Amino acid sequence: MRKIRSRPLRVLRVYLCVLPLAAMATFYLLLADSFTASSVRDLADARFGLPLAWVQQDLSRYEPTSFPVTMSFHWQRAWYDPIATNYDAVAGVANVLLAGAALTACGYLALPVVRALKRTGAVSSSVEA
Repeated sequence: MRKIRSRPLRVLRVYLCVLPLAAMATFYLLLADSFTASSVRDLADARFGLPLAWVQQDLSRYEPTSFPVTMSFHWQRAWYDPIATNYDAVAGVANVLLAGAALTACGYLALPVVRALKRTGAVSSSVEA
């Protein structure tokens, strides 16, 4: 019975330890995200962030020659003429929590594979070589 109670606490502890990595993953997913606009009006409401959009930018200053156009996330480049950017902190935190859950699940799903490889000797032979 004690083992049943300790397992959820262990998973929660691992989840909390993984959250800083999840925050970094959320940041890099923001940088990797792109937005496709089909008109000038769409450029005024560009939303970025994966899986939930948590950054909104007004990219209407850019005038592409044709539509649809795919644009990536832009940081504030010039202090004298900044890009209008709004952040949704709730969606940002939700992204971090979701990424943490995904990383924790991947870790726990990888454990049986690593243990099986260790039993067969595949891991130790590749380390020694």
